[in-house]
Amino acid sequence: MREELFRLKTPLINSGLISALRYPESIGLEKVKPQVDLTDLSKLIDQLILENIKGSNLDARLVECVHKTFKPLPSHVLTDMRMWHWLCVIRYPNIPWLRWRGSIPVDPEDGFTVGTGKKHVPSLRFLGTSSINGHGRNTFSRLFFAADRMMDKSQSDYTLVKKLFTSQELHLGLSDREFSLIPMINRVLTEKLVELPDSKVRIAIRKLNSLGGSICLDLLSEEQLEKLIDIQDKEAA
Repeated sequence: MREELFRLKTPLINSGLISALRYPESIGLEKVKPQVDLTDLSKLIDQLILENIKGSNLDARLVECVHKTFKPLPSHVLTDMRMWHWLCVIRYPNIPWLRWRGSIPVDPEDGFTVGTGKKHVPSLRFLGTSSINGHGRNTFSRLFFAADRMMDKSQSDYTLVKKLFTSQELHLGLSDREFSLIPMINRVLTEKLVELPDSKVRIAIRKLNSLGGSICLDLLSEEQLEKLIDIQDKEAA
């Protein structure tokens, strides 16, 4: 059965998040046009919950389906955080909890409280903002945009995208930089850096970011970029 896609009439902010999670039926919604079919995504999420998949393992299992599900939508819908708020807060709230906390709290407020014996979940994991940085924090939009920025029309294999999510440091480093909008840079950086320790990933990303002011990174060939990354790796080591 085809499921309808919605977005919130008004974007959520921190002060309204707990209430929205407690009383989702009170939130004003509107249908998203054009529609997409959520059937496969819902089935996958039900299966992941049944299998008790938690933490970062959810990323690799979800990313391909999330990207394929929402890719047909126009950019003005994809960048509207009200849709991603609906996915995290109303339709699939268990996924942000299982991804960042490892369990679903009895009451939403417990999940945001420090000192409960469980991981404190930042509100951005449910919300995010309409920026490159904000897209990289919302639990669902981070998956979509990471995949979309790595995959161009010639790409159909999600193996490298899934590998990116084995390094939270690399994913955040990419999602915070404008050069992450270039698919080739995402692919090369993931291939070269994903297995390095976090400290080396941070150094390499920062140095590449600083070079972006003097080098047109989007004009480099893949071979030139790889050589540049090799230099950064050596310096980072």
